Amino acid sequence: MNSVVAVFFMILLVLYFSFTVLLFTVGRIQKKKGLFYLYLSFFFRGLLSVGPALLMFHADISWTAYLTGPLRVSLIPLTYLYLEKLSEQDKRIGKKDLWHFIPLFVNIVLALILVPGHASDIVGQSDETLKSSVRMIWEDSPRHNILAVTCRVFLFLQAFIYPFLIYRLYKSYIKTIKKNSSLLKNTNAVWIRWVVFMMPFEVFFEGFGLLGIYSSSIVLVLFYIFLIFYAFFFFIHALQQGELSTSFSQQGSSVMDKGDIQFVKTSAKEDEFNEILEKFLENEFYLNPELSFKDLADSLNISKNKLSQIIREQGSENFYMFVNYFRIERSKQLLTELPDNYVIESVISKSGFKARSTFYRVFKEIAGETPTNYLEKVNKKTQRR
Repeated sequence: MNSVVAVFFMILLVLYFSFTVLLFTVGRIQKKKGLFYLYLSFFFRGLLSVGPALLMFHADISWTAYLTGPLRVSLIPLTYLYLEKLSEQDKRIGKKDLWHFIPLFVNIVLALILVPGHASDIVGQSDETLKSSVRMIWEDSPRHNILAVTCRVFLFLQAFIYPFLIYRLYKSYIKTIKKNSSLLKNTNAVWIRWVVFMMPFEVFFEGFGLLGIYSSSIVLVLFYIFLIFYAFFFFIHALQQGELSTSFSQQGSSVMDKGDIQFVKTSAKEDEFNEILEKFLENEFYLNPELSFKDLADSLNISKNKLSQIIREQGSENFYMFVNYFRIERSKQLLTELPDNYVIESVISKSGFKARSTFYRVFKEIAGETPTNYLEKVNKKTQRR
């Protein structure tokens, strides 16, 4: 095996294990139990890198023959479970989740049957080259072929099944978030749609290894770049992603209600947030078109740093997004109460906006439609009644 390749896998090993420790720490501190699936996935990726990395020391890696197949077919299911559990209160594996581990079970059984006494033949020797590894796949080791082909078949099946499942998750999440908590930027989950496209690439690189694509240095470099990008992509977004369970389940959710304005919380500091939000809603500070960040902090009798922290923890991109959410909710209430000879300007001013153009832009951004379309829907519902 080329020493340069071994060095790169050593880098990957350090990267994956570092992300495992960091995600484990964040999960414990922030009580994000769903991160378990993701840092377990990173840990498995690290284990897969151990064998190739140790080749630079000419170490015996025959033991990896037991692990390679089971670990590889576990990566995508673990990633999916992390995404799925974002919207569930109970993060534990249930009966409905057991089918995800069928490939793992099959590969473990095959490894226990085929590997004992033949581990070195299956893994190859420490002086193996890329080309000789490819020849071994097809010529010298039928046991290796059975394990490798079985693993890749499962990977290809996952490439078709899981992007579809993740896309369904993404559509469900976005729909519910827009309906219930459009203010919460850290739960907007838009990044999940990119996983739909990235996952087949991972399976391509893993699965087509059987065809000897890694004998091409260009493909090998692209594979390395993709692995690093994939790792950083999930690590960064996992740190930013908030829990979705409060938006998707009534059990355990906490909703602040003031008239027709609702806000769903996800922060662990519920009591403190409730108190501040209640004061914010009761005094209707958001209706002041001249309201500034400093003014709101002074009115709530908290520091600017504290207000910034609360806004950030609740997922708002900035102060204006935080305030505009409540302004739009008020405008919706006013639109439903408008008489036939209404003047839209009255709604704009009573909602805390100074300009018509700003109102229309913010309304469409938060509500997902124009005020006119929203009003038409309201009128249709009223007529049906």
